Amino acid sequence: MATGILLILFIFLGAFFWRKKQLARRFNENVKIAVDYMVQEHPGQYSGDRNAKSGVFIFNAERTNDTLKNVVIKKVKPLHSALDVNLEHILLVSLEGAAPKNVSVRFKVVKKGAKIDDLKGVLISISGVLNFKQGNPKDFTAVLPIAGLYQVARTAKSVDLNDAQVLGDIAELNLSI
Repeated sequence: MATGILLILFIFLGAFFWRKKQLARRFNENVKIAVDYMVQEHPGQYSGDRNAKSGVFIFNAERTNDTLKNVVIKKVKPLHSALDVNLEHILLVSLEGAAPKNVSVRFKVVKKGAKIDDLKGVLISISGVLNFKQGNPKDFTAVLPIAGLYQVARTAKSVDLNDAQVLGDIAELNLSI
């Protein structure tokens, strides 16, 4: 009896992990997404201060499959105990066109007194739907590492937040709450 229960449990666990791997592979075959972050020192300003209590994750997407129309991200979960994302709306990354697309989502530091070190390499779990031109949407899940600070990734030098071009670039982002 116990052997039968263990066998059934083993089969269910195997199916679960196989399905999860299949969903991640589907995502990796069709789209590349890099994740950067910015932190907020005070309302309306983003910088590299790691003592801030909120910020944004920026998803920079590029399709690797020409039949992919868009990516709908329904769930974003940072795999860091001090961070939380309250995704009230879905994120839609339209991939029609040649240029890579950016969308962002706000995060909060939820642990009192937590000091956020460099988030580079911290993992973020996302899930949602890939929509193709042929119709059939396909579910996906993926775990992505954070590449680094958004300003550093974009300019490779220190950024003056009074610079009109930088403020214009930040204003272009679709900051979803």
